[in-house]
Amino acid sequence: MAGGPKKPVNIFKLKNLGEPKEVFNWRLWFAVFSFGLLGAARGVDEGLISGAFNSKDFQKTINYSSYDDVAKANIKANVSAMVQIGSVAGALLAFLVCDRIGRIWAVRQLCILWIGGIAIFMGANGNLGAIYAGRFIAGMGVGQTPVAGVVYISEIAPASVRGLCTCIFTGFVYLG
Repeated sequence: MAGGPKKPVNIFKLKNLGEPKEVFNWRLWFAVFSFGLLGAARGVDEGLISGAFNSKDFQKTINYSSYDDVAKANIKANVSAMVQIGSVAGALLAFLVCDRIGRIWAVRQLCILWIGGIAIFMGANGNLGAIYAGRFIAGMGVGQTPVAGVVYISEIAPASVRGLCTCIFTGFVYLG
């Protein structure tokens, strides 16, 4: 290992890391927390769709009871899978977007995609095609979060706490 083994960082003694004390200011932790919240996007989205399918109003809107058991299972699977498929496309797109327009604008763009997809989903009025499209578009936004959020956090965090800061993103994934 180059430079020898590193000792674990004690987060309560950040002054002893050899970094200027001005580096560990509220702006760093606010940015880490804010971009870490992007990690919660997937968990929130998955939780919301399972709640939507348990809602009698949602089932009534899409005439869920008029389908046979196989069609119900397919509808539920397709609606859930659209976010996953969109996430793959979003993650691939995020590499290009982050380099072309920057991390901050990439996050703004992914939020617009996510909000737009959710708006299409909510305004579908029972149209399964619009529900699928809205979920796919929302997935494209959600799929960009692990790229844009983690890259931004790793770029602004000092080397001595970079791993800790990116772990905050992962913690929010589980929190969501």
